[in-house]
Amino acid sequence: MPHLFTALWGLHQVASYRGDYRESQNLAHECLRIAEKLDEPGLWLQAHHAVWGGHYWLGEWEQMFRHIERGLAYYDHASHEALSAQYGVHDAGECALHLFAIGLWHLGYIAQACSKLDAAVVLGEKLTQPANIADSRSYSGLIYYLLRTPQRAQPFAELALKISVEKGYPHPEALAAAVLGWSLAAQGRTAEGIVFAEQGMVVSENNGQRAYRSLLAAMLAETYILAGRYRDALSVADAGVVEFGRLRDLLCAPDLWTFKGDALLALGATDAQIETCYQAALALARELRAKVSELRAAVSLAHLRQRQGRPAEGYHLLHESCSWFSEGFDAVDLQVARQLLDELSSSH
Repeated sequence: MPHLFTALWGLHQVASYRGDYRESQNLAHECLRIAEKLDEPGLWLQAHHAVWGGHYWLGEWEQMFRHIERGLAYYDHASHEALSAQYGVHDAGECALHLFAIGLWHLGYIAQACSKLDAAVVLGEKLTQPANIADSRSYSGLIYYLLRTPQRAQPFAELALKISVEKGYPHPEALAAAVLGWSLAAQGRTAEGIVFAEQGMVVSENNGQRAYRSLLAAMLAETYILAGRYRDALSVADAGVVEFGRLRDLLCAPDLWTFKGDALLALGATDAQIETCYQAALALARELRAKVSELRAAVSLAHLRQRQGRPAEGYHLLHESCSWFSEGFDAVDLQVARQLLDELSSSH
């Protein structure tokens, strides 16, 4: 039974990286049934690990939170980091805390997400196996990307990329390279940033990874926008939208439409073309309950209304989105939104 558990767990992860999320979840529940029969803490932990991963890819956030909490009740770093060699080549504890943070961020609970990230970073410092360190640092860098803090994302991405290249870990390499590329571009080093952001996409494609393809496209598109390469950004955003349609890779998917609208705006497209993108971003964000992505789309559309001489419409649109938030007011996205609200209020 323990050997069957390990085999099913491996098949679950193969399915998740292939983008077959329902198959992955079915296999994870088989692991959960075996853990219930054997009643061993390490197997309970890894069974919940498999199940929370499936809920993550499917955007079933509340179910994911429940399984993370149940799994963490069994987690002991000293005993369980060694299990990562058999189960996913990453530590279950850091996975739990990082995915908890991502889910909270996605749903708009930014302060709570930062608290989980802080705990993940503390745990990451205790990890000893190179694969676990690379995975932990790449996900910390990703969340700092989500929080729009490039100076904090950069060192995590640099270390994760260094270890991944040296040891041959494609998944954290792809993620870390993309985060590093964006963080450098956001700090004005656009030429370097593009090299790394493109590297992230190439590594993902060469290794047949379907997971995070839309996210990598969003990071690359934004990096191109920061560098003024708007046609490249448009092409990457369009490809990312197609990938999302095939795989439903939820994280930052609405941002692809926002970046497409931003690129069209810079290229001098019509207001109707630009607005179509921003409205698509808003609709998808609301469908996915992606509150921060919804806010970003609302900011871009409010800017368009300001440019059109319709500040009152922009104000009401943005105020509706901004007023939902009850925490995380020092986050970059909310600061940008509040500043624009002040401008629009003065205008009308």
